Amino acid sequence: IWCCLPQSFPDGIDFKVEGEKKPFVVSYPCSMLNAQTHHDCINPQYHTLVNEDKQEYQVHSECSILFELDGPYKAMILPASKEEGKRLKKRYAVFNFDGSLAELKGFELKRRGELQLIKMFQSEVFKRFLDGNTLEECYASVAAVANQW
Repeated sequence: IWCCLPQSFPDGIDFKVEGEKKPFVVSYPCSMLNAQTHHDCINPQYHTLVNEDKQEYQVHSECSILFELDGPYKAMILPASKEEGKRLKKRYAVFNFDGSLAELKGFELKRRGELQLIKMFQSEVFKRFLDGNTLEECYASVAAVANQW
């Protein structure tokens, strides 16, 4: 699950521990999200086999959803669906502040066995997503690559 937080949002809380040189740091957003998720989304129906001969199970609760904080990043690109109500595969590109790709998921550029032509096109397009100071300037830069192809 991705969520965007302003860079000014409080990130970590440092606890000074007696006898330790480094403070113990707790991520505020993750702690709050994890506590709320554990409270609201715990599944009390997990069964663990404790005696195979008697087919006895122990019932326990579990919440396997955990949040972690990543970033900050300069930009995240998510493709839009062409049709309303139609879901897309998990695809996104995340850029660092220096313009490098931090993460790339689901695009042909990353997959083996895809046409080299598509990979070359995507490679050129991704370089242009951070061009300009406005959305229109960014679109114009990306469109220039598309028109070239």
